[in-house]
Amino acid sequence: MKSYQKIILIVSMALLFTAVYFYLQRREDYTQRVHTGLINILKKQIDNEKAYAFNFAFALSQNDTLQKAIIKNEAHKGYKILREHMRALEVFSKSHMHAQILTTDMTIFARSWDNTDAGLNVKKYRPDLDEILKEKKPHLAYEAARKLVLIASIPIVTEGKVIGIIEVIRRFSTLQKKLAKYDIDFIALLDDKFKANAVLLHNNPTTKHMIVANDDANVEHIRSLRQLDMEKLFTTGILEGKSHYFFSKSILNHENEKIGYFVLIVSKKKLALFNEFEAQMDSFFTYARKDLYYSLITHKQSDSPFSCLQEKKAQKDDIIVRGRIE
Repeated sequence: MKSYQKIILIVSMALLFTAVYFYLQRREDYTQRVHTGLINILKKQIDNEKAYAFNFAFALSQNDTLQKAIIKNEAHKGYKILREHMRALEVFSKSHMHAQILTTDMTIFARSWDNTDAGLNVKKYRPDLDEILKEKKPHLAYEAARKLVLIASIPIVTEGKVIGIIEVIRRFSTLQKKLAKYDIDFIALLDDKFKANAVLLHNNPTTKHMIVANDDANVEHIRSLRQLDMEKLFTTGILEGKSHYFFSKSILNHENEKIGYFVLIVSKKKLALFNEFEAQMDSFFTYARKDLYYSLITHKQSDSPFSCLQEKKAQKDDIIVRGRIE
């Protein structure tokens, strides 16, 4: 091979490596932007869930009829009040929530969805309740409480005394449906070190040291997670699978202790469409900016309605001057 051919080969290889590097860099930057966007969508939806649960729990805690039922130990009346309120909420807001009342000894007083557990003591599953009773302060967080759920817990206080705790509970169905509108699949994972508390998840699928907490999670995505480096996913927040990208966000309880992860899944085909659309929009705005620039120049040149006349006059004067000089 001649020296100039070697030079051409080296230059070609350098250009190829440079092109591949920038392509991979661009793809990585794009997935990072997607990750940021998806996590922001998730945070917004979680904030909405929390606000909704807290507001309704607070309203129930102020209900005089409910307070009287607790004081008089009329559990059936408490159940009826909760059921009616939750049914009304579902009709008007089309949102599914559960509510329950716990006594100060952490026994279930009444539940809105199924009162068969009335009288069950949940103290060993709910260490967070002690703090609520002592400090008389509400909690609003995801908890490993027989299941992994979002719980708004508010002490019911009358005449300065705590007579019970009202809890509004949100599972993952509403959050899952909202994310599905963006073509985002969703899996909630609970660290199996909390499985002693999450007794109702013992039959759920597992992925290494994690328990799948949402009952209707996609089976294929669960299988994919088992084959992936989940620690890398949790550390970096992004992991590429065969046909999907996986994005993660940690789940914190009321003590800011990490108890699991939310995993968002988007197909590569969908991301490719997003990427193509973004490129088209970039191109559009590039040309739009150019058009705007030229239109401004043209506009400045023709600000006056007599600009055409002035231009013709200037041309005529120029011809006369040049004729005299010649």
